[in-house]
Formats: sequence, C-alpha cells, structure tokens
Amino acid sequence: MPSKTGKKNKKKAKLQQGNLAVGGKRFAGGDDARAAAEQEEGGRVQNKYDGAAGLEYEDEFGDDFEEEVFINEGDEDDDQMDEDTGVAEPTRIFVPGVDQLKEGEELTFDPSAYVLYHAIRPEWPSLSFDILRDELGGNRSRFPHTLFAVTGSQAETPEANKLTVMKLTDLHRMPRAGRPVDEGDSELAISLAADEDEDDVDCEDCEPKIDSVSVAHSGAAVNRVRSCPQQPATVATMGDDSVVRVFDLTTHAQALNGVGAKPAWGDTGPVFAFEGHREEGFALDWSPVAVGQLATGDCAGRIHVWQPGEGGASWVVDGGRGEHTGSVEDVQWSPSEATVFISCSVDRSLKVWDVREPRRAMVTKGDAHQSDVNVISWNPSVAYLLASGADDGTFKIWDLRSFGGASADPVAHFRWHRKPVTSLEWHPSDESVVAVASEDDSITVWDMSVEEDAVASSSGGESVELPPQLLFVHQGQSSIKEVHFHPQIPGLLMSTALDGYNVFKPNTNI
Repeated sequence: MPSKTGKKNKKKAKLQQGNLAVGGKRFAGGDDARAAAEQEEGGRVQNKYDGAAGLEYEDEFGDDFEEEVFINEGDEDDDQMDEDTGVAEPTRIFVPGVDQLKEGEELTFDPSAYVLYHAIRPEWPSLSFDILRDELGGNRSRFPHTLFAVTGSQAETPEANKLTVMKLTDLHRMPRAGRPVDEGDSELAISLAADEDEDDVDCEDCEPKIDSVSVAHSGAAVNRVRSCPQQPATVATMGDDSVVRVFDLTTHAQALNGVGAKPAWGDTGPVFAFEGHREEGFALDWSPVAVGQLATGDCAGRIHVWQPGEGGASWVVDGGRGEHTGSVEDVQWSPSEATVFISCSVDRSLKVWDVREPRRAMVTKGDAHQSDVNVISWNPSVAYLLASGADDGTFKIWDLRSFGGASADPVAHFRWHRKPVTSLEWHPSDESVVAVASEDDSITVWDMSVEEDAVASSSGGESVELPPQLLFVHQGQSSIKEVHFHPQIPGLLMSTALDGYNVFKPNTNI
C-alpha cells in the first residue's frame, strides 16, 4: 500500500483502502443477485441465521473472494499474468474516484488494511442506527471487543418494522498469518502485534457472536434512531409516519447481559410519542449536556425542542420554529452549551439556535453549500469546529467563532466524494479526525491536522494528487447511509447500508 509521512504528534499518516468494491460483487451474490432476491422475497434476503433472529455474520475470508484477484502494490508474487502477451503485470493500488477498472480487472478485499473487520447481514435494511454506551469502560484497546447498538428497520410492510438492540461479542482483530509487520504498518498495528500474546491470539477460527432482542415499531419505518448519551437505554426514533417515539429499552439491554428474560415481541411500546410534526423527517438529536433534552426536525422545515418532564417518562414539546424554507435534514446540539443547537437544510443554510429565543435563529449562514446540506457534526473536543456535508459530495469545516454572514468562509473545503454525503462524524476523542460516508459507496477517514506536500499515486501512468488529510477509504457496501465512531473504543467504526452493517477498525492511527 502507498504510504505518506505526515506530522501529527510525530505519527505516520497512511492512506489505506479496505474492502474495495469488487466489480459488482459488493456483497455475497453481487448486486444483481441481491436485487433478484429482494424482488422475489419482497425485500427480504434469506439467510442462515446464526446467534440472533434475522442477523448473521459474513465470513470475510469465505468463498465470495476465492476467485478474485488481490490488488496490492509492491508484492511481486501477486502479479497478474496478461492472457494475451503472457507477461506478468504488476499489481497496483486502486484510487477510488480516480482510477477506472479495465476489462477483466477486479478489486478485492485487502485484510491488511484493517485491524478489525466484520460484516453483518440483517433481515431488513436500516437507514439509521446508534452505538449504545456501555459499562465496560472507556478508551478500550484490548481484544476481543464487545459492542452494543440499536438499529431501526426499513421493512417491506409498516407492521413488520422494528427496533433491534444487538450485542456483538468476540470481535477479534484480523489474523496476522502471512502478514508480518513492515514499514507500511501503522503504529497501532505494530503495537498490537507486539502485544499479541498478552492481548489476543491470531483467531482465524474464532467466531464472533451476536445476540439481539427486537421491539415492534409498528406502523412506520425508522428514518432516524438515537440513544440518549446520559441514559443509553432511552432511545428516540423518527418514523416515516411523522411520529417521534421514545422507548425505554432498559430491560432489553439487561437481558442481553444475562439479567432477566428477553421481553416478548409486542410487550414493549413507546413511553412517549409526539405527533406534532407536519411531515416525516430525519433530524433528531439528544443534548450531550442537558439530560433528556431533544431536538427534532421535519421535511416541512420545522424544528421542535423537547424538555424532559418530571419522572423521566414525559416531555414538554414546544410549538416549533419554522425559519428554514426547506426540509430540515439534520440537527446537532452543542457539546458544551445546554441551550444551543445548529440545524442544516435543503435551503442550503446552517442556522444556530438558542432555545431561549424560539422566534428566530441567532446566527444564519446562507448558501453554506452549493446544494442541499444533508448532515452536520459538532466537534465534541473543540466546541467551535463544525463539519457539514452536502448533496454535491463536498464537505466543509467551519470555525463558529467567525460564523455567519455572506463573507464567512469555511476553514477547509473538500471535494473528494463523487455523490451526496449521507453521514459524517467527528472522532469522539481525536479533535482533528472526521469520518465521511457517501452515496458513492465509500467511507473516508480524514485527519485535519496532517500537513505535508502533495503525494502522487500512480494511476495508469498518470500522476494524481491525493488530499494529504485523507487517511483511509472503506468500500464494499452499497448505498451507505450512516457511519459512527464507537465512543469508548478508539478508532472503531460502524456503518449501515442497503446490504447490512460493517464494524471495522482501520489499520491507521486514529
């Protein structure tokens, strides 16, 4: 893999590409096979379920990749033979969005690009999920890992929709057999290899485990789901029926930890529901500062702020604010101020609000992008930094200290993705790292602190400049909708797409 030397706390920056798209085989059976299966089964893909109803792990080293050619620069043993000339052609790194596959070429999964990688196939696709904070400790690095998450479905019929609380255990790191530590490995990978005997073993035969319990979300598909950071079992959803529901999933999470029995299907309903939105929406966020404070936005351009009532199972919802002239696509609370949040919209604007002033936004940045602004993320470590992503595939970094007004420019503007940005999120503890997901079927990881000369990568004999801040490219999923960092396991990410969930940790310093 090509590497770059940057300056970030004297660490090595590295561009890696993992799970690269494989000539139409982005998942088992290929796009055409899955489309046929979905049409035949009404959107359901039949699986051999293992460990939890409707969920299964995929084998990243299974038969799906046996016939494919591994493309990895610098390994003469992996050179491909040209059928016409009989001459060996060197393998090479593929640059997404720049390189084009020639006839007969394929791209394949590169296990050396990951410290950890698992794929999960659900019964129904999911637009949204959230990682649940747990009591296993923060800043965890020892393998195997355990992860809790809540997901919302997009089922064939409204009555079949559900919330699923899942527990993933025995998430081992990638086996290192045949992959000795070399100069291209990240410091993280080298450190892990050194601690292998103490920490984890090469686990080619170790099977990850999954357990889950589902709650009926009858009557509506789940557009957005979020867990309250201070009370992880309190989960809010926004449905495609325009209703916002709040669930208490305490007993479900406890059951996955072996405390009590799993609640039966249909036994759990929302503890609170709000039907005041005029249209369905996708904007929903809990305040990380004020416990139980919630903001929701809809496609009619209105935002409602929720204040928790007494007893913890009720909320007082305001009358709404409607200053946006298009759909409100996302909302984000300030990581440091209990009364401040920001919104983005199809009207291309960003607006900063204070709940004490419901009539108007405090600051507006008009034409923040040249297209719909889809997503925003407020940096949890540096309260004046904001990231926004748009329909034109670009994302920007803003300094809120000089925000607002027509002349305020972003501090950074990236035009890497070729299709709309669907999700972006700052690293929970590294203030300079952000992950970005796009409809171009890729997730990129960026480090804003890296400063270095432009690096050229060979692409069909031509020199191509790669952004020095680009650390990692993850591909292999179709129609990616969300990506989140694990708040307690540094560098671990989870994503959702049409074909399921990926849990992965890049072999780079994040």
